[in-house]
Amino acid sequence: MIAKALIFITELLNKELKMSFGINDDRVVASSLINPDGSIAGNTENKMVVSIINLEHETTMKSMNNYIKDGTNNYGKKTPPVHLNIYVLISANYDSSNYLEANKMLSAVIGVFQAHPYFSKQTNPEMQSPLEKLTFEIFNLPINELSHIWSGIGAKYVPSIIYKLRMLAIQDNIIKAEIPGIKGLNGGAKPNN
Repeated sequence: MIAKALIFITELLNKELKMSFGINDDRVVASSLINPDGSIAGNTENKMVVSIINLEHETTMKSMNNYIKDGTNNYGKKTPPVHLNIYVLISANYDSSNYLEANKMLSAVIGVFQAHPYFSKQTNPEMQSPLEKLTFEIFNLPINELSHIWSGIGAKYVPSIIYKLRMLAIQDNIIKAEIPGIKGLNGGAKPNN
């Protein structure tokens, strides 16, 4: 699910940048800036890089629909989904000779999410299932916390912005228990729990 969200973001941004600037090649990649061994990631030079910097469990969402009717009078009980917010760092990873180009591309990315902060399966049918909706909100950090993030990444600061991507629901559809339905006075079945 997380990978599908990153694919959607990178494909969307590549499409928008190609249309805006009349370019043919992809300028946006989903990647870390630095490999785990400390070397620079090879596919990120002169690119806009989309990286996850944090995942947060969204606790305000509670799912009450934990039953699946199997077509008979039985229900399958499944565990509720995990709702996540994803903090995405979008970096203009251009060398110093392309500094103005880096800021031009970063401005274009900000413009895309300013114009379209909300994406859904209805408005964006290319969104892969089980993604249903994504909401983008700029996440502001004090400069000292931003410095800690870049130190943790192990990279030198480049022009960037952080978005809080709300909410990804992750759920396996494994049935945990089968529950027989109870027939009410009107003959309708409801889960017995």
